[in-house]
Parts: sequence; C-alpha cells; structure tokens
Amino acid sequence: MSLSRIIGHSRAIELLRRAVARDRVPQSLIFAGPEGVGKCTIATALAQAVNCPQARDGDACGTCSTCRRIAAGTLSDVVVLDKGDEASIKIDALRERVLQPVGYRPFEGRRRVFIIDPADELTEQGQDALLKTLEEPPPSAILILVTAYPDQLFRTIQSRCRRIRFGPLSQEEVVRVLTEVEGIDRERAVRLAVVSGGSVARALASDEDDFVGDRQAAVALLHAASGRRLSARLKAAEAFARIEKKRRARDAGFERLAILSSLLRDLMVLGAGGGTIYNLDLRADLEKLTGDYPIQRLLDGFAIVQQAQEFIDRNASPKLVADWLAVRL
Repeated sequence: MSLSRIIGHSRAIELLRRAVARDRVPQSLIFAGPEGVGKCTIATALAQAVNCPQARDGDACGTCSTCRRIAAGTLSDVVVLDKGDEASIKIDALRERVLQPVGYRPFEGRRRVFIIDPADELTEQGQDALLKTLEEPPPSAILILVTAYPDQLFRTIQSRCRRIRFGPLSQEEVVRVLTEVEGIDRERAVRLAVVSGGSVARALASDEDDFVGDRQAAVALLHAASGRRLSARLKAAEAFARIEKKRRARDAGFERLAILSSLLRDLMVLGAGGGTIYNLDLRADLEKLTGDYPIQRLLDGFAIVQQAQEFIDRNASPKLVADWLAVRL
C-alpha cells in the first residue's frame, strides 16, 4: 500500500512524502504511537517509496514488481524483524536479520530498510548492540523502530532517531480501514470502531457478543444518571463494572468507556438536530434521553469519561470507577 492510500495520519504521511521527494529521509526513525494504528504499514509504505523505480511526488506507484515484492515481504533489501512467538526480540535474531546485513549495499533496490516492530521488545543487550549501528548508520540504510512505548528505548537510542508521532485513528477512519482494507460490512465495522479506541487491531480483536452486553450496560447507566435517585445510579454502575472472568478488566473497562463516549457523541448529534450517529439501532432510545442531556452536560460528560479512562489506565478498581462515573455524569 502506497503512502497516499494510507487512511489517517495525514500530517505524518505528508512529512514522509516530502522527505522522500527531497531524498532527505532520516537514516534512523522512531515511529511512535498507540498499538494497531498502522505504524508498521506506514513503515512498509515508506520502504516502497524509497525503492520504487517509478516513484513520483515522494510516493511509490504501488503496482510495480518492487512494490509488490516489498508488500509481500520477498524483497531482500527490506527486512521486518518482529519477536514472533518469543517473549522478546532476541539478540541473535537482531544480529542475523539487522546488524550483520545493515552494512551491505542494496542488492535489488535503492535503499536497504530495516523495520523493527515492536522495538521496545528488544532486550537491553539488543539495544546496546543496536546503538552502535545508530551511531554510524551506513549511508544506504534506513532503520525504523516501531513502538507504542518509545520511553522504553534507551535515551541514547531516542536521541539518535527522528521521532514521527502517530495518534489514534478517528472512528470513521477505523470504519474505513475495516470496510476498505479488511472487507467488513459497514454495519459491523461501525460496531467494532466504537470500541476500538482508534486502534484497528483492537477493533479486529473485539468480541461482538461482549459489545452487545457492554452497550446495554452503558445505555442503562445513562438512563439511571438522567434521574436523581442515587440508588438507581449505583445499581447501574454495578452492572457497568461487572466483567466476565474471560476478559481482562483493563481492556473491558476501556471498551465500555469507549462505548459510553460514543453514546454521548450520538446524544450531542441528536440534540443538535440530527445527522449520522454511530448507534443507529438505538436512535429511538437515545432520542428519549436528549432532553436530559443538554450540550453542556454532554461536554462535561466527555471530560468525565476521559478522566475515568485515565483511572482505568492507572489500574483503578473498575467498581470504584463506575461508581464515581455514575455520580458525576
């Protein structure tokens, strides 16, 4: 996939295309951002752009033999190193796949590109060894360190790399990736995007049965919060916090809060007079709630949900977070 066909990350894509067009791509890059937002896909597209014999305007054609082979992982000059089934990226694999061949001249393309994903899974010994290469990278090589946790890399590694930041995708961008790239029908894609948190990987890993139950709990919480009875709010909070044993509490908490945020967004759209909402099948139910949730209350609600997400990120008790949420909404 060429850079121009990437969905989302327009600023990062434009920066990379300008660098390719001017032949000024940094030799050492860190692609930093949440998991599952397309960082490795963009790294591969950059490898195509610097090697495509028909490149124009800083981008690959995407259809020539070189582009197709890079996409298929069969061009020898482009190497993607991951941890596979191991707990971390072993030093032996790093030496064999990256550190030894990095000094070779390109065999088939114009530049040798080495993508390490996730780079934060390198051992300390591996980071030490990589640092020596980053200090004097060969002129024909580009090293791209892909990570959701850049601060787990040595500061000396961070200082020698140009960092490109990637944020979460919007829900509509996730929907587009799911429909246009993954071939998922739009109705299902919208449901998955709601709990994605801007991550395609999280969307694809979501359980739709969990989604139905999570959304019911979120709607019930909004109904309870629309009234003044504290007992009703706390009862709804108890259901909102209840998590099946098969699920990780932290992941389930994030997914439920993402659903709640999507419902608040839909209430805002309906309160403003209509438009496209994410939870189409709940339109009638949500319309009944619009009178209880004026615009300022919804804006406050978004801030409250965001703070609840921060609590979950710090491993706070889901029950305590749900109770706090029910009282504050």
